[in-house]
Amino acid sequence: MLKKSRKTLTIMCCLMLTFTSVAFADTSKEEGGSNKAISEKKIYSFNISGYVYTYENAPQEIRDEHKQNCEDINIEPKPDDEIFVPESANLMNDDNSKGVYINYTVSYNIDAKTITIIGNEYLTISTTKVIRKGDTGKEVKAAQIMLYKLGYGTSTDGIFGSNTYNAVVSFQKKYGLSADGIIGSATWDKLGRLTDPTLS
Repeated sequence: MLKKSRKTLTIMCCLMLTFTSVAFADTSKEEGGSNKAISEKKIYSFNISGYVYTYENAPQEIRDEHKQNCEDINIEPKPDDEIFVPESANLMNDDNSKGVYINYTVSYNIDAKTITIIGNEYLTISTTKVIRKGDTGKEVKAAQIMLYKLGYGTSTDGIFGSNTYNAVVSFQKKYGLSADGIIGSATWDKLGRLTDPTLS
């Protein structure tokens, strides 16, 4: 009787181990699927440093470029318009005392469809927002910072003028996007993914 019980117990243990292995195999398959979902939630980010000037205190070359950007969209520059000049820009002035040093952290959250910029201000924008030539504001500034990071020398003044339009078209052509100079969700997504420092 004891021998029969041992034999039955051994068979049951073997069956349990077999089914448990199958269960583990299925679980790892599901985990493989969820890993894909996790990778889609990745947040890409980078830092960029430079100086923020007001229009009235900016070096002449920066003032001239901002004025041109404003004229492109038929607005007048204001004395307190802010212009960000990255440290690596050739427009840097030897005397930066009139500018405020800023280090921006820019993050792209794929899952939330947002870009966040933290520096002297905290900006969160939706990548569902469409911007084009003639627009102004924080979305334009975010796009200009990202374009600059990727090597497209745009001024970062929040004015979507001809220079920004041309930079967007060049970027879109390079990455096989619709080259219409309009930043929509596909262009935001490509900008966000490419600014991941591990990809550069």
